[in-house]
Amino acid sequence: MTRNIPMLEPRFAYLCSYRAEFSEPQQMVGRGHFGTRMIAALTGGIVKGDRLSGRVLPGGGDWATFDDRGVLRLDARVTLETHDGALIYASYRGVLRPLDKVRELIRRGGPKTAEDHAQVYFRTAPVFETGHPDYQWLNDIVTVAIGASVGGAVEYDVYEML
Repeated sequence: MTRNIPMLEPRFAYLCSYRAEFSEPQQMVGRGHFGTRMIAALTGGIVKGDRLSGRVLPGGGDWATFDDRGVLRLDARVTLETHDGALIYASYRGVLRPLDKVRELIRRGGPKTAEDHAQVYFRTAPVFETGHPDYQWLNDIVTVAIGASVGGAVEYDVYEML
């Protein structure tokens, strides 16, 4: 294929890290069109970063599905409240696999080493929305995140694609 645009290597800048805690047990809806549906309600959390910091508000959740191959597909929505009172809606889809390795790591207290993290693929693509003038820039960026499931919570490092 002939390329008409120059090849650009993607570059990323760290945006923030956040931890979202969720309730146990989750609602197990059962097997449907897209796999086995599981719903987890978020109970809170924290956001830390130079350009974005605050807390994860209770009330969001993840409407995930998982399949027989051990792949979990995330469909999450959260509301962040910044340190200065702005509300930011974030939604993301992603993939977490393999679930048997994730469960093993959770039983051991979550991933602790780079090797632990390398054994699990946990990636999402957050999209942000806000009407607050100080954070309008979030509406116009593309982000990706690398996650870890730590038992009762998920943790993400979020990067802006430059």
